[in-house]
Formats: sequence, structure tokens, C-alpha cells
Amino acid sequence: MECLGNAQYVFFRRATDAASVSRNYGNREPRWNGLDSMSDSAKICVISACRKPASRVFEKSGADIFVCSACGCIMASVEYDADQYESDDYYTMASDDVRDLETRWGFRSRYILAKVLEHSGAEPTLLDVGAGNGYFVHVAQRDLGLAATGIEISATAVKFSEDVLGVKLICGDAADHTGQYDIVTSFNVIEHVQKPEDHLADLLRLTKTGGYVVITTPNPSCIQRRVVGLKNWKMICPPHHINLFTMKALTAMTKSADLEIVAHETLSTYVKVVKDIDTDGLLLRRLFFNTFRLLGLGADHLVVAKKA
Repeated sequence: MECLGNAQYVFFRRATDAASVSRNYGNREPRWNGLDSMSDSAKICVISACRKPASRVFEKSGADIFVCSACGCIMASVEYDADQYESDDYYTMASDDVRDLETRWGFRSRYILAKVLEHSGAEPTLLDVGAGNGYFVHVAQRDLGLAATGIEISATAVKFSEDVLGVKLICGDAADHTGQYDIVTSFNVIEHVQKPEDHLADLLRLTKTGGYVVITTPNPSCIQRRVVGLKNWKMICPPHHINLFTMKALTAMTKSADLEIVAHETLSTYVKVVKDIDTDGLLLRRLFFNTFRLLGLGADHLVVAKKA
């Protein structure tokens, strides 16, 4: 889920309007006047707190792409396809070398854990929803000794986690899971579901009162989207991604769920062009990670929200 591409050295003025995600998707500007028609050229925003008309801006991979005129939420007209996550070559399971997994996921996992632990109490219980290859749970258990577990819908990923990392994940859907935790995380999952508010409601249900919900999801204001435009942004990739969210859209969803956002940043992963020339101490990794984070240009939103 990376958003840097080959433009690490290019910086742009941060967007100030919610509709800015629609710019530069091609040689023409998208139409925003979905009010005059609710046919194939328009639909209603998936976020119930918004529910404004969304205009069709282009087609990609056979799916119509819509952008909400009010909150900037980006929506693809596709159905959820669970089978795609059972592939052995899915990106989270592309390597079974623990050193490769550490290189790709370790720095970011520790950063997120440190950020969350700034807000939570000592020795919290943690559930990672959509745990993927299990590496975040692995770091939480091994490095910090947390009572951490994960739930993952893909049987292939659950097997990978146990075989490669020795981490036993729960194979199932969060909607069917019971129990409550001090911290519930869900990294780059909400963009894959058709009903993001239902997913957020499941995270909230699994969180103790006073606990924290932590999500990451692609950032439409990231550096790559600004450089290549919306249509060429690789996060627009139906049926893999169904909904993509501006910070305005995320704020609307969390507010409706009675969650208080206590921290928001943008994060980047480790792209190959940087990794290939980096030092053992990850000097370039830290430089680009912190620079894009401070400018709000990172690949993903990181949202930490407290349950009242």
C-alpha cells in the first residue's frame, strides 16, 4: 500500500479543500453537479453523515469511479470479492523471509505502537482486525510483550502467520467475534469493504469504554496522487479497493460513531527505490517517513480515536 512512487523529492502545497482529491485525474476536470441526475453518472456518498451526490469521474478496470462533492470520498462501483485475499502471492505474503518482513513492516509497526501507547494505559490488551500476515501482532507480542492477538478472514494468511512467524491468528470475521480490548487496530482494511461504517461499528463494539480504535487507510492527498493525478493513482484499483477516504470523510464517520479523534498523521511504507540505497540505520527511511508525515503527504492516514 505505498504512495510514494519515484517522486520522493517533490513537494507540493497541501490541499485545503475537501474536493481537491478530484484534481489532475486526467486532462479534464470532473463534474460535481450530481444533483441534476442520479443515473449512472451519479450516486449517493457511502458515508451516512454526508449522503451527498457523488459524480462519476472516470472508469478504471471496468468499474465506474465516483467522488463525493461534499466530503471527497472516492467510491468504485464494484462488489466485495473475498477470494482475492486467498492468493499465495498477495502482497502481504509475497515473502516468507522474516528479515524481509521486518524490513518492510517493522519500522512502521513500531512507530504505530509507540504512537498508540502514548494514549493508552500500561499493558493494554490489543486486537488487530484484518491482521494479514500477522507481523504487527508479532511485533506487539515479541518486542513489547503485549497481550495482542489478531483476527483475519483469509485462511491462507492465518496459515502463513503461524507457519512463518509462529503467531496464531483467529480465522474469521470481526462481525462474528466477541470480547473487548483496550486497543483495536485495523490497518488498510476499511477501504476494502462496501460498508465502511459497519466495519467501524464492529471495531467500536470490540473496544472497551475509554479504549482506542486505530485505523490506517490510503491518503488521497499523498505525494503520489498529487504527482500522477487521481486516475493514475495506484490506490484506485477496483475490485481491490472499494472506498477511499479524505480526512474530512474519516472525520464524518468517526464523529457519527461517537469516536473522538485524538491523533491523526500520514504514514509511508518502505519503497524499493529508497530501500535499495538506504543505510543499515535506515537513515533515508526515517528521513522520508518523517518529512512526508510532517507535510501530510504520506501514503496512508493514521487515525487514533477514543471510545467515550
